[in-house]
Amino acid sequence: MYYQIEGRMNMKTLTFDEEGLTVGKQSYPIDDIENLKITNAPLFATYGILTFHSGGKDISVAFPRSAIDKLRRAIHDFEHEQMVRRKAGAPQDKSVQGASAPAAEAMQPSAQPVRYMDPYEEVKKLKELLDMGIVTEAEFQKKKKELLQL
Repeated sequence: MYYQIEGRMNMKTLTFDEEGLTVGKQSYPIDDIENLKITNAPLFATYGILTFHSGGKDISVAFPRSAIDKLRRAIHDFEHEQMVRRKAGAPQDKSVQGASAPAAEAMQPSAQPVRYMDPYEEVKKLKELLDMGIVTEAEFQKKKKELLQL
C-alpha cells in the first residue's frame, strides 16, 4: 500500500504506507493512528479536512478536495492494514519475545477487553463508511439490521 496526496499552496503532502502516515515531514506510526475520517469543508471549498487521533491528540490536516476519492481509498487500505496487523498479533512486547513459546502465550492477554458500543453510534459510524464508499448499501443495510436487531 502506498498513496501520496500532493499538497497545494500551504497544504502538506500526505503519504500513506505500511509504516504509517506522513504529513509533510511529520510521521505517525500506523499503530498509533485512530479514527481517520474526512471532514468536508464548506460547499464549493477547494479543500477538505482529514482528522485523526495520534499520540494523545487530535490532528486535522487540509487536503485538496480534488483528491477526495484517492484519500478514501488510502484510508480504506490503511485501516485494512491496521486490522490485518492487529489480527496477526503485531510486534510483541520485548519482554515476551525472549520467552519460550508456551511462556510467551501465557504472558499474552487471551482476549481484547469487551467494550459496549451503543448500537446507534455503530450505525452512525457505519453510515460514515457508506458515505465514504468503503461499504456498499447492501452491507450497510445488513449490518444495520443486525445492530438494531430488526
